[in-house]
Amino acid sequence: MKGKSEVRAMLRPGVYKQIAPVLFGSKMAAQAGKKAKELGVGRLLLVCDEGIRQTGMDSKMEHILKESGLIVTTWYGVQTDCPDGTVEEAVRIIGENHIDGVLGLGGGSVLDTAKVIAAAAANGLEILGEVLEYLSGAKSYAHHPLPLILMPTTAGTGSESTFVAVVTSSALDAKVGLPCAADSAIVDPELTMSVPPFVTAFTGLDALSHANEALAEKKNTPHSDLLAFEVVRLIKTYLPAAVADGSDREAREHLAFASNLAGIAFNESGVHIGHACAHALGHLYHVPHGVCCANLTPAVIELQARAYPEKMKRLGLIMGAKISTDEPGEIGKKAADAVRAFAKELGIPSLNEQGFTEAQILEALPIVLNDPLGYAYDGQITEEEIRFILKRAYRGSYGGN
Repeated sequence: MKGKSEVRAMLRPGVYKQIAPVLFGSKMAAQAGKKAKELGVGRLLLVCDEGIRQTGMDSKMEHILKESGLIVTTWYGVQTDCPDGTVEEAVRIIGENHIDGVLGLGGGSVLDTAKVIAAAAANGLEILGEVLEYLSGAKSYAHHPLPLILMPTTAGTGSESTFVAVVTSSALDAKVGLPCAADSAIVDPELTMSVPPFVTAFTGLDALSHANEALAEKKNTPHSDLLAFEVVRLIKTYLPAAVADGSDREAREHLAFASNLAGIAFNESGVHIGHACAHALGHLYHVPHGVCCANLTPAVIELQARAYPEKMKRLGLIMGAKISTDEPGEIGKKAADAVRAFAKELGIPSLNEQGFTEAQILEALPIVLNDPLGYAYDGQITEEEIRFILKRAYRGSYGGN
C-alpha cells in the first residue's frame, strides 16, 4: 500500500511535444539555405521588418540563401502584432513571384507574421476572418502551409517552437491565435547581439512569463515543468548581464536557449490568463507585449499560488525570494514581489509610470472575458479573478493594495 508521501510524488500524465527540429548555436544562421533546400524550397520570401533592415542582417541572410541557389524576395512589411491587413500584400508578392517557401527573420511580430503568411498563401486570405474556428479545431486547413523556417533575433518570443501565431484580427478587433508551426527553426544567439538593453529586458521577461504560465496551464506536465523552471533559472542568472552588456556572449547564448525552452514548454502546456490580459492591453494601448507581461506576471503568480503553492514557492526561491511559509497567499505575495523587483531592476516601467490609470487598465476586462485563452488556467477563472489580475498588475506596480 502506498503511503501519503508516495501518492503526492506521483507524476501528472501528459503528452511531450517538439513540433519542429531546432538548430541551436552560434554560426547556425549559415545553415539557413541548406535547410530551405532540404524542405524543397526554390523561391523563398524572406520576411523582415525595418529594424532588421537597419541592422544589415537581411543582406547577410540574402547572401547565405542565394549561395545555396535560392531565388530570394525580401519583404519588409511586418508591423507590430501582425495586423491581418499586412498579410495581404505579402501573399500577393508570393503569388506574383511563384514563391514556394517562407523564412521569418526577426522578433516575435516577424515570426508570427511569417507563420500567418505561410498559412494564408496556401489556404487563401479568407482564413484570417475565421481564426477562432481554426484555433478551436472546428476547421482544419485544406492545404499544408508553405514550408516555413523561423529564425528569432530576440530572446523572448519562443514562436519558433510553438503551434500558433498571434494575429490582430480586424474583424474581431482583437489579438487572437492562428495555428501554424515552423517546419524548421534556427536559433543562433549571435543574431541577438545587437538588441538594445530595454528590448533585451522586456523580451527576456516575456520568456519568463511563458515559463510561469506553463507551470499552471491545464495541460502542464512534469516535462513542461522541468523546462519552465530551468527557463526561470537561466533568466534570473543571465538577463541582468545581457541588459548591462549586450556583447556578453555567454549571457546571450543562455538567454537564446531559455527563450527556446520556454517556447517548447508553453507549446506543450500553454499560456493562459496573463497572456489574455497582455494581448488585450497591447491591443488597446500598443504597449510592447513583453512590457505588458512584465507588469502582469507578478499578479498572475499571486493567482497561481492559490492552486499551485509549491510551484510558486519554487519559482519565488529561484527568483531570490525568502519564503519559509507554506501559506499560499504569502507564497504568492513574496514570489510576486521578487519578480516585480527583478523587472524594476531591469528598467521596465510600471503601468503607473507609463501614465495609465487603473480605469484604463480595467478597460481590458471585457476583451479578456471574450478571449478563450483566459480560461486555459488550471484553476477558477471568473470575472472576479480577471479583475484581480488587472487591478493587482496596476496597484502592485507602485506598492498599492
